[in-house]
Amino acid sequence: MLKKILVAVDMSKMSEDVFLYGCTLAMRLGAEVTFLHVLPHPTLWRGYEPWLPPEIDVEVTEIARKKLDYYFRKAKENNPELEHTDYKMLVKEGNPSDVIINYARDNDMHLIVIGYRGQSTLERIVVGSTATNVGRYAHCSVLIFRPGEQII
Repeated sequence: MLKKILVAVDMSKMSEDVFLYGCTLAMRLGAEVTFLHVLPHPTLWRGYEPWLPPEIDVEVTEIARKKLDYYFRKAKENNPELEHTDYKMLVKEGNPSDVIINYARDNDMHLIVIGYRGQSTLERIVVGSTATNVGRYAHCSVLIFRPGEQII
């Protein structure tokens, strides 16, 4: 039975739809849901902007948390019954595929929901597809969300 769902959110255009899909699925199944956004490790992007103060790391994390909160508030406006859904929101740093896979395994998640495409084409070429890696290496089932999908 699916009792623990991990929804990976990358803040791309599709993220709000993935978030809502994960909320609705968890609510309908009576499952606990964890929303996870993974920031690239600061050393990856700080190399391009060495003049940035270290406090920027905290600010970027806080912005991501606020975006997740916004998604949940917006989802509850359209679905008030989500108020009773058991959820957590996390922002972590690292390689998105690795963090998602490890978090799901370490927390015994039963399902991972992830968007089929997120960031830029260049990122996919350099880093690889997060959805592909998660689907290939996760210990549990992976639902790859495509825009327009609805839960019946």
